[in-house]
Amino acid sequence: MRGKFRNTWFVLALVLVTLFAVNLPLMAAEIIILHTNDVHSRLESHLPQGLQLEQGGRVRLATLVEEVRSKYGRENVLLLDAGDSMHGMNIDNLFGGLPSIEVMNVMGYDAFTPGNHEFNYGQEVLAERILDANFPTLAANVTRQDGSLFAGYSALIKDVNGIKVGIIGLVAEETPIVTHPKNVQGLIFHDPVAIAKQTAQTVRPEVDILIALSHLGYEMDLQLAQAVPELDVIVGGHSHTKLPAAHEENGVLLVQTQEYANYLGFLRLEVDGGEIVEYESRLLPVTALVEKQARVQQIVDYWNEQLQERLNNVIGKSDVSWDGERASVRTGETNLGNLVADVIRETVGADIAVTNGGGIRASIHPGEIRVADVYNTLPFDNTLVVVEMMGMDLLEALEHSVRLFPEQNGAFLQVSGISFEVDPKALPGGRVINAKVGENRLSAGGYYKVATNDFIAAGGDGYDVFVNATLVADTGIMLRDVMVDYILQHGTVEAPDDGRIIILE
Repeated sequence: MRGKFRNTWFVLALVLVTLFAVNLPLMAAEIIILHTNDVHSRLESHLPQGLQLEQGGRVRLATLVEEVRSKYGRENVLLLDAGDSMHGMNIDNLFGGLPSIEVMNVMGYDAFTPGNHEFNYGQEVLAERILDANFPTLAANVTRQDGSLFAGYSALIKDVNGIKVGIIGLVAEETPIVTHPKNVQGLIFHDPVAIAKQTAQTVRPEVDILIALSHLGYEMDLQLAQAVPELDVIVGGHSHTKLPAAHEENGVLLVQTQEYANYLGFLRLEVDGGEIVEYESRLLPVTALVEKQARVQQIVDYWNEQLQERLNNVIGKSDVSWDGERASVRTGETNLGNLVADVIRETVGADIAVTNGGGIRASIHPGEIRVADVYNTLPFDNTLVVVEMMGMDLLEALEHSVRLFPEQNGAFLQVSGISFEVDPKALPGGRVINAKVGENRLSAGGYYKVATNDFIAAGGDGYDVFVNATLVADTGIMLRDVMVDYILQHGTVEAPDDGRIIILE
């Protein structure tokens, strides 16, 4: 598809005129690409804050997939997933992602590329899930130190309705700093654009259509389209971007479906002679009106039974809503972020506690609080670590936390025992002012005991400054378990003091 789409109708008109002149039929073939990304273990539908009806979930999305296959023919449909699919909710987190793989097997996925969160289980568990999958896992830019591919496949070629389709899998290069370093020890995450270019040059001559299955994020996908025009389609993930229709960049079609199986991505291509002559793209909403798919529901029911004994225990109650929404904890102080940071500091007796907003994944609603609520909020296997660090290094960490403000940033710190102001008009590196530890100004040359999670302590989210700090204690205590204990001890959970992070006008 070298001409791409700007001249589609002009080229198509010329083709039609030529074919009619010699009395030959047009031989364009049709394929359907269905795609998902960033499902984050949402096998069941969910009820977002502020909405009255539940949405999303693979249990309903599977029904839409069946309907599309019934309409267009199963042999004409590709079903692809762009990663961050089997981590995030209790049903997966406590079983290493196996429930999602079983559901994806039943749904008949054709290919998958792992997201950064797939590595949260560690290499051994992820390797087991790759073997459990009935579909290939593609990761062209992830190798072991000996050069062998981690996933076993870099690309795939499939025949779909007589069209040869190539698919290249690409994983976010920053994965080593957004999962615990031990999870990727011995793995190399190569420049995805360079690897895509190299792989495309090999695969392109063998196929009619070339797809990148990308867990790079939308901005990187734009760069990928500019650098690798050999591609025809980029099925994206990682940035949770909602593209209501395909975006054309440098003649490459970019698609992405937001998150949580809220939508099924639909892309219909008409291909003639290795060229896309027409396309149709949209998102199919996964609403409460879509019936649940029976076989998927059976799998979900089985795994839910395994969770009930532990997760359904009521541990406390609350009269307030605890804000753990993605847009909140990644841009500012929230009551839930304050509570988590307070629990960390209190548990280990540190001067200060910090925890990354990206580690808080869900809100807790008023009413009874169950173990499951805490596990949904804190789904990662993070443990508590205490380090000693100088005030100037702590200030560097705070600057790193707010460097991207107001952009959502998983590295944004929720804090306890410290307060500060942020001047968003100042250049990054000079935004934090009036930092105080308790009632005293932060001393650049002073030493402080700082509690955090093992992810941050190991340099996760780019916090290299913590790697150079002096280790005081690596407790091995699970953050979510101390949260459960705290709520059990207090019974009724009340909002802690706020005003720790002041964003100046």
